[in-house]
This record gives sequence, structure tokens and C-alpha cells, in this order.
Amino acid sequence: MRFAEELLLLLHNDESGYFVPIPEWNMSCALAGAVLMDLAMEDRIDSDQTSLTLIDATPTGDELLDPTLVEIAGEEQVHTPQYWVERIARRADDISDVAVDRLVKADIFDSDDGGFWTLSTKVTRTGRYPLVDGRSGEEIKGRIMRTLLDGEIPDPRDVPIIGLVHYCGGFRAMMDSEEYELAEERIELFSGMDLIGRAIGPAVRSSYRPPESMRAARRRPLPGVSLWDMISSKSFRSGNLPKFMAEKSKELGPVFQLKVPGRRIVALAGVETNRWVSKKGRLHLRTRDYLEDFQTEWGTARSIASMDGADHVRMRKAMRAGTSRTVVSDRLHELFALGRSSFGGWGIGKVVPGEMACQRLIGEQIAHLGVSIEPSDILDDLLKFEYRALLVHVMKLLPKFMLHTPRMNRYRNRVLELYAQIHASHTPAQREGKRRDLVDDLMDLHQSDPQFLPETNLGFSFIATIIAGHYLGSAMAFAIYELLKNPPYREQIVAEADALFSNGDPVGDDLTPSTIDATHRFAMEVLRLHPVIPVHMRTAMNSFEIEGIEVPAYSTVLVAFPATHYMEEYFPEPDKFDIDRFAEPRNEHREAGAYSPFGVGTHVCGGSRWTELQMAANLLLIARHLELELVPKDYQLKLSPLPKTSPNKKFKFRVTGLRHPLEPALIH
Repeated sequence: MRFAEELLLLLHNDESGYFVPIPEWNMSCALAGAVLMDLAMEDRIDSDQTSLTLIDATPTGDELLDPTLVEIAGEEQVHTPQYWVERIARRADDISDVAVDRLVKADIFDSDDGGFWTLSTKVTRTGRYPLVDGRSGEEIKGRIMRTLLDGEIPDPRDVPIIGLVHYCGGFRAMMDSEEYELAEERIELFSGMDLIGRAIGPAVRSSYRPPESMRAARRRPLPGVSLWDMISSKSFRSGNLPKFMAEKSKELGPVFQLKVPGRRIVALAGVETNRWVSKKGRLHLRTRDYLEDFQTEWGTARSIASMDGADHVRMRKAMRAGTSRTVVSDRLHELFALGRSSFGGWGIGKVVPGEMACQRLIGEQIAHLGVSIEPSDILDDLLKFEYRALLVHVMKLLPKFMLHTPRMNRYRNRVLELYAQIHASHTPAQREGKRRDLVDDLMDLHQSDPQFLPETNLGFSFIATIIAGHYLGSAMAFAIYELLKNPPYREQIVAEADALFSNGDPVGDDLTPSTIDATHRFAMEVLRLHPVIPVHMRTAMNSFEIEGIEVPAYSTVLVAFPATHYMEEYFPEPDKFDIDRFAEPRNEHREAGAYSPFGVGTHVCGGSRWTELQMAANLLLIARHLELELVPKDYQLKLSPLPKTSPNKKFKFRVTGLRHPLEPALIH
């Protein structure tokens, strides 16, 4: 491993899934120093405290080191180590990305879609890293701490690492005050022992970042979008907020203000801002504020959606198994049986309300697979209560008393009944011999740490996946619309479905990238063209600079992550439904930050792989069994933009016939 990788491992905090809180510039300089130290070890450069010189420009063949070597070789003048630390620190994000990616590939880090990393079970179980370059090593944090606190003699390679971490302030951030006091003398001793470290380490400590007043002079003013701009926009009036954000981003740049009286609302809409939120949003953006009142209506103080930092990471870990793709893959026969049962309820010749039918289809499947209940008609009440709560507390479009009408009180009571039903069905006796589900994992977390997940927060945690399923229900409604509007694609999906179902229902292993190629790309295009969640709302808890613009603390930030789906530079003819975008050689989704149907940053959907498979499985099931038509046949899609994006109530379809009998199997 290289010094940059070992630096990240030493500064990693497994509880938070990120790194110890060192000022961003200090961390950038430390990563730059790590690369320079490795180049010195490879005899490519030499350095003392006054100069850093090139010895050999021959590439090392290492993607972490060679970009810096090229920069140094291309510079005619000789500069100080501090000059090079500051210059290379500007590429610290790239260095960090490469180093983390290598640690994931080496099975040292486990990665999470939300941008968190935890030590792999192999490392935590054995205390050693898997083979890297043919050899394994002891986990670095334990090794270094024994050197500093227990008096062990350090490995020669650990000495420059100790100096590097010391000079960037890492040990003060890692240790409590008593530990640091005990270790301080040895930290100072080892930091001065290594020749390379003595040259580069102090450069890391003294590297200069321009003061705020100087940087402010280079900032651009925040461009604004007036209420008239919004009202006069065809995209805005049609309810297509991502497309509106894309249009304004093209006109004004990826950072702009929505001029709403009494509020500072800043929109981030672009590939650059998506990447920024993924990498640095955790330091500046808070989720809790706009969800507090919403959660109170459900009887909970907080949930995974409103948690940030280490608590959010811990909750994601607890929910990972219960929301994984494997749950759907292992229980496809149950999903198919539930789907056929829903299709039977649609009937032949009857007009089916598209959005509501899809909500029930998806909701019943998620309730069964995720929390092991049959929710019957309570799904409708749950959906109506959720919509009203979002409009009152998140969108701020309705007065609070609208959540306390007799009808809403009745729905709230049904929600409480659902909490009790789920709880009662998950006693040890009730669960004996049954497959674990999400509720089992949450119950274990509650029992092991009732302060972290108290009884008062359990109920909402149980049904959070059912609520999230309402978004997939809307996506499924869009999918049916596009299926009926694009007969050639429907024929491709029918062909894949008939091949898979030819000898009975397929199992999870049968649904491979090749057997569901068109179906999967069709689902991807539905999620691109019809993003159900148009923005993420956040609070700027710390001011930040992005794309040369300062966003003040306390601003409301709208992360318009799917705006990129409507940008021609990434998706040519963005209004066209085209599944070949995701095939060779185009692969338009591969540009980092361009295709983000599940959000960006730490709160990216933890069930994204479940969602993709459930959507594909239902598309295949529909293609296998049903002949459908739009009602009326010339219906053109209209959007309902609140409280999420979905087809409006006029979207309806009719089952005109069955390609194959339904005959639902028993659900076990």
C-alpha cells in the first residue's frame, strides 16, 4: 500500500464511516505530502526543507503517484516542498478517490452507496489486511497506537506516517486529551526521525491557504430566479421541476437562488454540484430540520431519514440486510404470487386507476418482503396520511390543522394499529423458523441499545420502507405508461419474460445482466426521464463555497440531483425515451454525477438495488401475463408534482386480455 492509503486507514473512523474531523485544507495537504513521500521512497524526487528536486522522471506505473510526478517533471524551476504540497493539495479529492477505490478493491474497505466506508469483516475479524501485492499486514491503527501508547518499536515505514499525521493535526483529532498527553512525547520524537518526513512534514503543517477575505474577492454573485421566471416556465408549470432546474442551470450555472419572499433558497443543479454533495455535503448540509415536524406526526422523534453523521451510518448498517437486493432475489416466487394476485384484482375490461393500482401492487410486495405482514386496505390510509403530512410539514403548502381533521385522525389511528400489528407479529414465538426481515434487525438493535433506538421510534422505523415504497409505486406507474407508449421496447421485454418463464417461474439466479438486459435498461430510462423525487431539501449548517459562489449558513439548499437527467451534454435528446443510452458504446450513465436516480450524498437510497430488481421483476411479470391499453388510447402523460412527481389521476389503463393464465402460487 501507498502512504496515502495508509493515511486514510489511520484517520478512518469506523463509527462515522468517514474520517476524523481534520480541517479540509490540512487533510488535502497531508494527502499531497503522502504522495510526495512515496515518490521520494521510489527515488523519483529528493527533498530537504528548502528545495524539492526531480531525480528520475520515469513513471512508476502507479496511478496515485504518476500524475504528481508528471507535474514535477514539467516544472523547470526548483521549488520548496511547501510549494509542491500546496500545489498537489488542489488535487486531493482525486488522490483520495483513487486511494479509497483501491482499498475497496483490496477488500479492506466495504463501501456504501451513501459514500460511507467501513473496514471489511475480514479486517475486523482478523486484525490484518488481505493480501496486497502478495503480502498482508497488521491493521495500521492498532499497530501505531501500540507504538505510541505501549512503547513498541515502530516499523520503519510507520515513522514517516506518524510524522505526517502529526503535522496535519490527525492525532489530536483521533485521541482523547489524556491519550494525546501520554503519547505526545513519542509523537514528537518519531516525527523528527525520518529524513523524508522532516522535509515534507513541516511543509504540510505550514502550508498556506488564502485567507477568507482574499478568497471572497474572487467569488461570483449568486444569480437569482424570480417568481415570474418560475411561473413563465413551461417546464415549471407542467410540474417537471428537474427539467426546469436543468434549464436554469444552463442559463445561470449550477448554483442559483430561488427568490422566494422570506426565505433564502439555493438550488444546486449540475454534475459538478452532484459530485460536490457526494464528497463534501456531509460537512455542510443537514437533513434533520425539514423532517422534524413531519416525523412528530408519526409519533417518532427521529428516523434514518433525519439522522446525520455516525448515527445515520449506524442505522444504515442495521437496515442493510433487510433492504438488500438479496431479499427480493431470494423470494421472487413470493413477489410473483403477490403480483399475480394484484393483476387478478385489476380484472379484464375494467378501467384501472394507474397510480393507485401501482401503489398497491408495490406496497403489498414491500410489506410482505420487508416487514412480513399483509397490510390489506391500510396501505391506502397510510398513503393519504403521508401525502397530507408532506404537504403540511415539508412543502409548507397547507395549514397544520389540515392534519387534524376527523378523516386524518382516523388515518393516524390506522397507522398506530399498523405499528402494533407489526410489533405483535415479531415476537420470538411468531418468528421461529421464519426468514429474518428488516423488523427482526430493528428489534435486535432496539434491545441491544434502547437509547439509540427507543420504543418511541420503533414504529416509524418499521414502516419506513413501506412509505419509501410509495415512490417506487409512482415509478412503476411511469414504467407502465412508457411500456404502452413504446411497443418496440415492450416486445423486447416480452421476449425476455417468455424466455425466463418458459419452464416455470425463474429464480433470482436466472435474472442475470444478459437475461434481463432490455428490461433493466428500460427501468433505468424510466428512472432517468421520470425522477419521482425532484430535489433533496437540506439546511446549510456551515457556509460553503461551490463553483466560486458562497452559500451562507442557515440557507435552505435544494439539491436538484436529477436535473442532470435533462442536460443534453450528458443525455442527448433528453426528452426522448431511449433505453439504448445505457448500452455500449454510449453508456451515457457512466459520467460521474450525471445519472443519479436515487439521490446523491450520504442519504442516497439504501434500498436502490432492491428497487431496481423489484421494478424489473414486475415489468417482466406484466409482460408475461397482461395485454394492456391506455384509457383513453391517446392519453398523453400529465404530471402531479406534489408531494412527489407522479402521473396525474387521469392516467388509467385497461387489461384487454391475458397472454398466460395468472394462477397465483401460494405464498409461504
